[in-house]
Amino acid sequence: MKAIVMTGVGGPEVLAAKEVAKPQSGPGQLLVRVHAAGVNPIDYKVRKTGALGMGPGSILGFDAAGVVEEVGPGAAGNFKVGERVFYSPDFSQPGAYAEYNVVNASLVAHMPEGLSFVEAAAMPLAGTTAYDGVFTRGGVGIGQTVLVAAANGGVGSIAVQLAKAAGAYVFATCSTRSMEFVKSIPTVCGRGPDRVLNYQTENWSEIVAREVAAMRVGGGLDVVFDGAGQDVVSRSIGLMKPLGRIVTIVNPSGKLDEAYRKNVTIHYEFLQRKVATLEMLRVLLERKQLVPLIDSVMSLEDAPEAHRKLEAGGMKGKIVLEVA
Repeated sequence: MKAIVMTGVGGPEVLAAKEVAKPQSGPGQLLVRVHAAGVNPIDYKVRKTGALGMGPGSILGFDAAGVVEEVGPGAAGNFKVGERVFYSPDFSQPGAYAEYNVVNASLVAHMPEGLSFVEAAAMPLAGTTAYDGVFTRGGVGIGQTVLVAAANGGVGSIAVQLAKAAGAYVFATCSTRSMEFVKSIPTVCGRGPDRVLNYQTENWSEIVAREVAAMRVGGGLDVVFDGAGQDVVSRSIGLMKPLGRIVTIVNPSGKLDEAYRKNVTIHYEFLQRKVATLEMLRVLLERKQLVPLIDSVMSLEDAPEAHRKLEAGGMKGKIVLEVA
């Protein structure tokens, strides 16, 4: 089968198209004919650093959508050959930048009705991360006030949609080139977050502080979801209500010890693969309460260029590789 294989650790040029042996399903596993694979920041980070044991011979790709080709003995979920599925491959196994992928059935969910393979492949990793950040860690609910930093990315754009679906008032930050995209993110209430701020030209923390004070909502933000890193968390602490929650999916910088004075909880979030979360995303997608946002679609052979584009920043949703 054709796959994009790491020939070493380094830049995008270490990704090469090669013919490799087609895998076979084992006990508890499914063999999936991959139709589309999502591209995520974790892909280029492990390519550059060799983290998670990645190196020569590794196949990246932690979002997949495709068709079940084989069902191994004892596979969970009552899957059948020919069914359409989506999932995030485990970091310990070969990824989805390939025509076929073997995956533990316990990580797999049926694809949402009405979605293309490209749309479905944009959802598992980013959708699960956003869902857990907004709900499991953030506890966002109706009437709350939320800030989403880096709302233009694959995770941030989903976080905006989920927070709006929960009934929250949403501030969002992004760069100049992403302003119009973020304003156009579809939500259950119409288009975009309630307030979009340009972190390059505006002092977003001062504006949020002033506008939240004018709302008289009890002293600050309930939740911050940080996909940007740098000083977002440290600047947000002073904006929080007592007992507020900050969730970050990147390493923050700056002074964080003031959080204890307000009993603010800071959650560091890393992907947790759960079929229950995929099933909840499937329901939201089928009800049109959540919409996949695609920046661009490329061929499998264009994986190096997809990495270059993602590393350059300014995404408007997800990059997806079309495999079949």
